[in-house]
Amino acid sequence: MQLKVALAGQPNCGKSTIFNMLSGIHQHIANYPGVTVDKKSGFFSTKELDIEMVDLPGTYSFSSYSLEEKVAKEFIIDENPDVILNIVDASSIKRSLYFTFQLLEIGKPVIIVINMCDVAEGRGIIIDDKKIEKILGCPVIRASAAKGEGKKEILAALENVVELKENYKEFKINYEELEPLITQVQDEINFENNEINKRWLSIKVLENDQVAIKLLEDKNPNISEISHNLREKFHDMFDKDVDSFLASFRYENSDVVCHKCVEETKKGELTLTDKVDKVVLNRWLSFPILLIIIVLVYELSIVFGYKITDYTWPILGAIKNFVADISPANDIAKVPMITDLASWLVNSAVALLNYLPIFFILFALIAIMEDVGYMPRMAFILDRVFKKFGLHGQSTLPLVLGGAFVGGCAVPGVMSTKGIADDRARMATIMTVPLMNCLAKVPFYTLLLGAFFLQDMGLMMFYISTVTILTALIIAKFLTGTILKTRETAPFVMELPPYHLPTFKGVILRACERVWVYIKKVCTIVIAVAIVLFALLQFPGLSDEKQEMYNKEETKILANFDKAVSKTKYYSLVDTREEVASLLNFYDGYRSKKMAGSKSVDESYASKNPEFYKFLKVAKDDKDAKKINTALRKLSTGRNTILRQQKNDKIESSLLGMAGRALEPITQFAGFDWKINVAFLSSFAARESAVATLGSIYETGKIDMNQTASDTSLDSVDDEMKNQNERPEETMSRNSGYTPLHAASIIIFMLLTPPCIASMIVVKMQTNSWAWMLFAIFFPFTLALVVASLFFTISSAFALSGLVAMTYYYLILLAIVVIISFIPEKRINWTTKPKS
Repeated sequence: MQLKVALAGQPNCGKSTIFNMLSGIHQHIANYPGVTVDKKSGFFSTKELDIEMVDLPGTYSFSSYSLEEKVAKEFIIDENPDVILNIVDASSIKRSLYFTFQLLEIGKPVIIVINMCDVAEGRGIIIDDKKIEKILGCPVIRASAAKGEGKKEILAALENVVELKENYKEFKINYEELEPLITQVQDEINFENNEINKRWLSIKVLENDQVAIKLLEDKNPNISEISHNLREKFHDMFDKDVDSFLASFRYENSDVVCHKCVEETKKGELTLTDKVDKVVLNRWLSFPILLIIIVLVYELSIVFGYKITDYTWPILGAIKNFVADISPANDIAKVPMITDLASWLVNSAVALLNYLPIFFILFALIAIMEDVGYMPRMAFILDRVFKKFGLHGQSTLPLVLGGAFVGGCAVPGVMSTKGIADDRARMATIMTVPLMNCLAKVPFYTLLLGAFFLQDMGLMMFYISTVTILTALIIAKFLTGTILKTRETAPFVMELPPYHLPTFKGVILRACERVWVYIKKVCTIVIAVAIVLFALLQFPGLSDEKQEMYNKEETKILANFDKAVSKTKYYSLVDTREEVASLLNFYDGYRSKKMAGSKSVDESYASKNPEFYKFLKVAKDDKDAKKINTALRKLSTGRNTILRQQKNDKIESSLLGMAGRALEPITQFAGFDWKINVAFLSSFAARESAVATLGSIYETGKIDMNQTASDTSLDSVDDEMKNQNERPEETMSRNSGYTPLHAASIIIFMLLTPPCIASMIVVKMQTNSWAWMLFAIFFPFTLALVVASLFFTISSAFALSGLVAMTYYYLILLAIVVIISFIPEKRINWTTKPKS
């Protein structure tokens, strides 16, 4: 038998931990139509059932207007789960029951899981779960997911769902004054779905719930009018709003149940959470602690994670060699289009996958902070700062999702601003979230730091992360003091959950889940963008004159090779172009695998072609083989020189290259050449493409236009082969011609530039304005170019190094933030009116 279970609960109830304990699987499934809040689905089996468990977004109520609540309600209505598993925080029963009542009214079987019982017991809270079960008329299970307690009981209850459905009794709260109107709506609406309780829908109609109204309007075209009229009627009769009446009624019922079923033996005593918060939230210690945590996160993820890539890079190098092996072979200096495309795509993917260890550690650390309960405290701490700049404590979550800790995404960051009641802060947050360091920017920063700031990666990453926050504060202050100054404001209210110990399994699963999302993005969106970029960098291609020049260069190196080997006894093996091409590809393939650290390469190549292999591993007494080896090494370098020249000429004369060249007169003041311009142009569709583009452009090294095959030393040939197996940052450092100051200017530009297309679409959705979307694109782009130009020009004039210049830039921004923080923030008014 198959069973679909909806896992529902309020935020901070340990719902994800229960999910992990039961299923052991964390897998993203498609976003619900029209929204971007993720659900998580796990599939597992018991002796009796095949279970699909869907982890719905945490929400405090089904009577609010948040995006999370909309997703949860639509899933329950449209997907029709067999049972709702309601996770309740044992340390906050009263608040949790408010949401539980609304789940019970839906008309589906509900199993209540009282989670974190160990935390409640530690705080002296005694819960009579049997009495709660009797009052509410549904199964109630005690659990502590962090300790693995309650799993058997939950699974047993799920196996008993058939009996639970057969014996289901409708849960009903008597809303007294509102009952006549509920009955009236029930009588008037036409609704035939027996899976959803008609009374619950009627209550939702009276709450003006848009999900319910949308569900009913097909067969009840006047449902909105019915809702409006009855709400007005109730207000006229009792001088009360339906929403506030229902809320107070449910809280009163929650209070009744708590008085009967919950006893607090340590009421008034300080809990462990209270004691820790005296330090963590201390007025003077909170910010130093926050800074220490940020530094630790970057030291462990960026610095230590980068060292781990030394061990993962050979694996990626092996993938590159494998793709090269299965691609059509080169014909001396003529590369088949399919081989060129395969090389471009694999270099694009490898340049990004190289940083997976960094992401895994970063995501694991963020998961730990989420589980411990530090994230909401971060919002509480930062609210004291944010409100001075027109932002809000609720701005913290969007900024963190956008990448305040490096590694977020602007799309969910902007979407999560929907819940900010302060309209002015909400708009300012929407405009500043795209400035955060989204996951797509991290490979770009890591590439530049690995190439130019290897010894100072931790400090530079601290600058990068905090500079974005400082910049966001300055821009928010500017916006809220000018074009947003007339918008409504509202107070900041939030709940701080008790501290919890994270579970190893939960942290690892969530880190793996987020890394997998990144891998899927690299393998889909980034590769798709890479194909488009490949086309833009290939056409119109080389001119006839250029192609003729390279043909002559190829003829010249072949003639030099033929002259060097013509008098050897092995000449018959290499006396045709086809044979020379085969030998050259054999040699380059061998050297590439050798440099990648393959242990079986000699045995493999010796058996593949014994005749050619003797030119690679030359016997001491074989002078003819040694002559061919020397000539072959020169031929290989000559061929690579031609390929590099062709590649640079092709890119420079391509459509994207011409665009990059056209921007050079403007971007030169920021220290950018046309190649960096091309990388930035390519990144607008997907930020990761900047790394992929640079990695591919510099992959074959720097061109020396004056070098020919005939004057290449043997040592340079070995170096050439080593360079083919370099990491992207090593190649860029050696071949780009940039200095650390160039890199710092490039980083500043990336910090401020507009986000990807997807982010801009979400800005349009959240602001409902094309004008705001265009502003979100062109304002930061203009600001980025001006700031990067001033930074590079002034730093060059004073001969500052990249690190020193970045330090001065950081201190200047910090000074500006401190100064403008003293400018009073005018609060226009505040409202509790929900935003639709």
